[in-house]
Amino acid sequence: MRKFLLLGVCLAATTAGIGAAQAELSVKVNGWVGFLAGISISRTDSENLDRDYDFATGARLQFDIKNVTDSGLEYGARIRMNNVDRKNGVTVDRTYVYVKGGFGTLTFGDAPYVGADIGYVYAHDTLNAKLGLGASWGDGLDGKFNLFGGSDTFYAVDPTYGIGGLNGKDTKVKYTSPTFSGFSFAFDFTPVAGGKNAAASGRGTGGGTNDHAGPGGVNDLTDDATTRYENVVTAGINYANSFDGTSVRLAASAGNGNGVSDNHDYEAYTVGGQVGFANGIAASVNWVHFASTFRADKAIDSITGDISYGTGPFVVSVGYAYTTAEKGNGLSSSFTNGTDLQTNHSVIGSFLYNVAPGLNSFTELAYERNEFRVGRDFEQTSLTTGVVLAF
Repeated sequence: MRKFLLLGVCLAATTAGIGAAQAELSVKVNGWVGFLAGISISRTDSENLDRDYDFATGARLQFDIKNVTDSGLEYGARIRMNNVDRKNGVTVDRTYVYVKGGFGTLTFGDAPYVGADIGYVYAHDTLNAKLGLGASWGDGLDGKFNLFGGSDTFYAVDPTYGIGGLNGKDTKVKYTSPTFSGFSFAFDFTPVAGGKNAAASGRGTGGGTNDHAGPGGVNDLTDDATTRYENVVTAGINYANSFDGTSVRLAASAGNGNGVSDNHDYEAYTVGGQVGFANGIAASVNWVHFASTFRADKAIDSITGDISYGTGPFVVSVGYAYTTAEKGNGLSSSFTNGTDLQTNHSVIGSFLYNVAPGLNSFTELAYERNEFRVGRDFEQTSLTTGVVLAF
């Protein structure tokens, strides 16, 4: 059935463009360059560190191609070069084509899962984007605070986070509906999913150095050590509206995929809500429930909450993530001998400041504690600060 649905979506997208008037494409180049300084204030295994401070740099380069025909059909593409730095070189994590019209939007390629779009509810990120930051650094629980403190990210801001084992670079077909009185829905289909850093010791949420998600083709017709799931479908429904200056958002999503080889199936659900007031205060809460991941068919629940305040060039926020995991979940520490995660606590305070158009600074204080049923727990506190130039 999924094969026929996939062929039908592709055929519909092709025929929708027939007869459209040809016009010149517009190309927009944007991105950012950032600098980060960090210090590990305290850490469980600090005796193994040779220093507790360092610097880091990074960048992103994105190309957006777009055209709108005389008939109103919009189409385009995105190429995003992420993690442009001395360690990773260049990582391309977005390559997709889209077609948009009164029927909705069809996306073909390496684009975020619906679970990462609709299943992502985080107030800090909304205010962060208004400053033009949105560069992972200064992005609270969705950022790079763990570069210095160290973190296995045993929480999920959305269901595609490391716990679930999915990766936005997996190649998919996605449909997003138009908005009807604030409501919209979306769904996608991915034939094969490998996830980031899939082939390794299995400790942490990533582990390893290889990405299965690649050009596809004949190599994806045979499972290997990095293949996690097949026939992954994620879907969601979203409501967003404003009432007398107060913005409200409610969202829910679900995802399912078949585990391959010795991996378990993927099954995840989310429910979240966000409110933003005219005085600059915004708050959100998002619940992510994993009924099963590639490691084990054991329940893992992650709840992320955030309260933020933004006014003029400032944004201040506090985020907290709590995770509880059923016994035998397969989550182990990358920093200690701790195995079988029981609970996780992650707290971060962020201060963002827009120095000048396109130039933002950030400072973040983060605390995290991983508690395991077996072995040593992990605890860390870190401070990071830096600047990002967006263009």
